[in-house]
Amino acid sequence: MQKTVLIVDDEQGMIEALEDGLVSEGYRVLKAVTAEEALQILKAEHVHLATVDIMLPQGASLEPRIDSHKTGMLLCKTIRQNYPRVDVFCLSVISDYDTISAVQGMGVRFFKKGETPLRTVLDIIRSRLTGIAYSEERDAKRWDR
Repeated sequence: MQKTVLIVDDEQGMIEALEDGLVSEGYRVLKAVTAEEALQILKAEHVHLATVDIMLPQGASLEPRIDSHKTGMLLCKTIRQNYPRVDVFCLSVISDYDTISAVQGMGVRFFKKGETPLRTVLDIIRSRLTGIAYSEERDAKRWDR
């Protein structure tokens, strides 16, 4: 069965880079720019893994309830509560320790955009979806061929 990844981000360049890498590895990719879109996709589709940016547009239904700087946190919490089989991690430029700590406190891994290479993010996604532990050394050899 083909695994499905949901990318939730408002940066088109990030979406395209992740999508290109994931599609080339055989994954089905769904995309959302707002938390509202992400929640609609999660209700309608069988998603295996979601990457979530912290600072996201909320979408019309969520706008009155949450600040856009915390939208991703609300989305992570909702995924954890309502879709516990969906693996989720954050990929964000946020550097606020309290926010990162709160995300990690939900059991969600956090990766910093711009500091975590795209290849590493793709390798970690593959590792989570296949159940095969990520090894930087082994995977470096794989890509050097």
